[in-house]
Amino acid sequence: MATITLADVAAHAQVSTATVSLVLRNQGRISDATRKRVLAALEKLGYVYNQTAANLRNRSSNQVGLLLHDITNPFYAEMTAGLSDEMESHQMMLFLANTAESAQRQQRFVDSLLQNSASGMVMCAARQTPALFYESLRRRQIPVIMAVRSPPDSGFDYVGTDNFLGIQLATQHLLNQGHRNIAFIGGQEGSSTRAQRLGGYSSKLLENQIPVRSEWIVSCEATQSSGAQACTALLAAFPQITAAVCYQDIVALGVMLALRQKDKVIGRDFSLVGFDDISEASLVQPGLTTVSVAAREIGRKAGELLYSRIQGNDEPPKRIILPPSLVIRESCASAKFQRG
Repeated sequence: MATITLADVAAHAQVSTATVSLVLRNQGRISDATRKRVLAALEKLGYVYNQTAANLRNRSSNQVGLLLHDITNPFYAEMTAGLSDEMESHQMMLFLANTAESAQRQQRFVDSLLQNSASGMVMCAARQTPALFYESLRRRQIPVIMAVRSPPDSGFDYVGTDNFLGIQLATQHLLNQGHRNIAFIGGQEGSSTRAQRLGGYSSKLLENQIPVRSEWIVSCEATQSSGAQACTALLAAFPQITAAVCYQDIVALGVMLALRQKDKVIGRDFSLVGFDDISEASLVQPGLTTVSVAAREIGRKAGELLYSRIQGNDEPPKRIILPPSLVIRESCASAKFQRG
C-alpha cells in the first residue's frame, strides 16, 4: 500500500502543502471551510502525521517530560493529572519517568528527552542530584520547571507550596486542642523539604514554651509500612505521646494502621495530622485531618509556566508558592478526652 504524502492530501483538498501543514499543527489563519476540507481529505486518504520526522525538521517537538522521584506516592499522581490536563490543552504530549531517587537514572532520562527533541520538562529532582547536573541543564537552554522540591538556586522556575507554614498549621491545630506531647513522623534526613517542615513544627512548639525533643522526631520512607513501623517503635519507647504530625499522608495512613493494632481509637486515644490531602485522606475512617497543598494545581501551574517558556517567555525565573490550608476531619480530638 502506497504511503499517503502531504502533497497527496493537498491535491485532494485543492490547497497548498503549506496549508495542510498549518492545519495539522493547528496554526495559522485558516478559514473554517478550508480547514474542514483539509480534515476531510486527511480522513478519506488515511494520512498519518509523522511526528518524528517533524521533530527532526523543527529540532523540537510537542513532547514534554515529567521526572519524578517516586511515582507510587498518590500525591504525585494528583500532580501528574494536573500537569497532563494542562499540557493536553496545548496539544502537548507528556512522558513520565520515575528516577527512584537515582541521580544516574535522572541523567539518562534527561539525555533521552533531549535526544528526542523534547520541548521542555517538569522535574522533582532526585535528592542526591549534584550541582554539576543543574549547571549542565542550564547550559542546554531547555525550559525546565522544578516542582515540589525547591531548586538549589534561583536559576530555575519553581512551583511548590509553603512547607514551613503548612506544618505550622498542623502543629498549631494539635496545640489548640491541648496536646503537648506531639511527635513528628516521616521524611528522610538530608531532605530540604523535611527541614522546612521540621522548622514549622519546632517553631510552633517553641512559641508555646514546649521543648523540642529530638527523640520524638523520627524519619521513615514514604510508605504505609514504614509509617506503621516508625509509630510502633516510637510509642513503645514513649507511650506518653498523644499526637503526631506526619510528613506525608501516606505515612499517616501507616501510623493509623499501627494505632489500630495497638487498639487505640484514632481521634479519641491519639490525634493525627497528615500532609498532602491525597484522596485516601477523606476516605479512611476516621477521616484524616491534613494539610492540603493542592497537588493537582501545582501540576497545572507547572504546566502553564512550562508552556509559556516554550512559547518564548524569557522573563527572570519565577517562584510560584501555592498557600497550604488545613483540612479538619475526625482524626484529632481534644487532649482532655484522651486516655492515658
